Amino acid sequence: MGIKTFAMRQAAKFVANVVKNSSEENIANLFAVLQTFTKEPAKSGLRKIEKMAREKHPMISAWKRTFQRMNPKALEKLVNNLIINEFAIGEPKRQQLADEYETVLPKLVVISPTYACNLRCVGCYAGLYGNKYHLTKDEVAKIIREANELGIYFFIITGGEPFFWPHLFDILEEFNDSYFLIYTNGTLIDEKAAKKLGELGNATTAISIEGFEEDTDWRRGKGIFKKIHQAWENLRREGVVFGASVTATRANHDTMMNDKFWDYLVDHGVSYVWIFQYMPVGLNPTMDLVPTPEQRYERFRKAEELRLGGKFALFADFWNHGPLVHGCLAGGAKYLHINAKGYAEPCVFQHFATDSIREKSLLEILKSPYFEAWKRMVPYNNNLLRPCPIIDNPKVFRSMVKAFNAKPTHDGAEKIITELAPAIDKMAEEWAKYADKIWIEEGYAEKYPSKRGVYNYETRKRRYSNNEEKLALDKKA
Repeated sequence: MGIKTFAMRQAAKFVANVVKNSSEENIANLFAVLQTFTKEPAKSGLRKIEKMAREKHPMISAWKRTFQRMNPKALEKLVNNLIINEFAIGEPKRQQLADEYETVLPKLVVISPTYACNLRCVGCYAGLYGNKYHLTKDEVAKIIREANELGIYFFIITGGEPFFWPHLFDILEEFNDSYFLIYTNGTLIDEKAAKKLGELGNATTAISIEGFEEDTDWRRGKGIFKKIHQAWENLRREGVVFGASVTATRANHDTMMNDKFWDYLVDHGVSYVWIFQYMPVGLNPTMDLVPTPEQRYERFRKAEELRLGGKFALFADFWNHGPLVHGCLAGGAKYLHINAKGYAEPCVFQHFATDSIREKSLLEILKSPYFEAWKRMVPYNNNLLRPCPIIDNPKVFRSMVKAFNAKPTHDGAEKIITELAPAIDKMAEEWAKYADKIWIEEGYAEKYPSKRGVYNYETRKRRYSNNEEKLALDKKA
C-alpha cells in the first residue's frame, strides 16, 4: 500500500464525521479534494458533484439525510470503500491498467452467487435458471480478488436471493475494503441479519417492491409487503442505508405515477431507488407485462422529476436514463454479470454467453472478442433515450448473439430472439417515435451529445488525453 493510499484510508473516519455533520460547503470541499487524486472521466464526475453541493442542489440535502441515518461504521465504510476507493484509488488504478492491458475496465461487477430463492415472483428474469445452481465461496472470492487487482471495489450481489447463499456474510467480512449493493426480496433480513450488516458496514440493500400492498403481493406473494416493512424496520434500527428496487410493468404503472407511493418510500427511510423495466426474459416471458411505449414516456417524465427533485439521494431509471451514461452500462462498459453457473453475461437480462469464470480470468473475459465488441458498439443508437440492445435495438442484440455464437445460459433463453422477436421489433419502433420526439424537439440531443466509441479503448484514450491537454493549457493560460 502506497503512502498516499494509507493516508487517505486513515483519514476515512475523520472524513465520515465531517460528512455526517457537514454543511453543503464542506461536502463540496470533500469532492474538490478528491478531484486532485483522480483522473478523467472520474474527475469530471466529482466536479459535477462539487458544483451541485455549492449550489445546494436538493439531491445533496437527500444525501445529508441519508448520512445522518447511518451508523458510524456504515458511514465510514461508505466514504472509505465506495467514495475514496472508487474515485481516488480505483479510478487511477483502472486507468493505469487500462493502458497496460489496452482495454476499458468496468467500474463494478454484478455477481449472482446463487439462483436459489424462497419466492416465485411473476415474470422473474432469473426464474428459469433453476434453484440448484450456485457459485462456491472460493469462486466468488476469486472474482472479487481479481476485480480488486483491476481497481474495482464496488460489487452488486443479486440472484436468486443473496441471503439464501450461506457464504454472503463471510464474503462481506473478507473483502471489508470493498462495497456491496445487495438486491434482495427482503424477507430474510431478520434482526440478526440486519445487526450483522450494521456491524460490517460495507453493504447496502436494495429491497424489491412493486408499489403498495396490492401491487407487491400480486407479483411476489401474499404477505410479502408486510415482510418488507419488517426488513425496513430492522435495517433502520441498525443504521444500515437501504433503497428500493422497483420493476416497472404494465400492471403497476399507475402506482408509479402516483406521488403518494414515492412519498411513502421516503417516509419509511428509503434512501435511493432503482427502476428496472420488466424484460420479457426468464419465467414465462410475456409482452403483456412490458410497459407500453406511452407508459414508458410517462414514466420518463416522472423519473426525471424524481431524479432532480431531492426526495432521494439517488434515483435512476435504467431504461430512461441512458443519456446519463452514454447509452448502456453493460457488456463490460461499466459492468458485467457473472451468473450462478459461472457464465459471464453482458448484463443480467442477456442470458447468452461465450465464456465462463470457471475457465478464464476476469481480465481475459473483459478482453474477449465478445466483450470488446459490446464495448466498441456503445451507444447502439445515436438517440441515447433508446439505449437498450434488447428492447430498443433488438437487431443489434440478435446480430451479436449470432456473430459470436453466444450460447443460451438456460433452456428457453432463446425465446427473446426467436418467437418474441416480432413483438419486440414492433415495440422498439413505437418507442422510437416517442424517444426521437424528446431527443430532437426538447433539446436532449444538444444537452447529451452521443459520442461514438466512448467505451472503446483507443477512442477513449485519444479523447481523454486531448481533454487533459486542453485543461492543462487552460490552467497555464
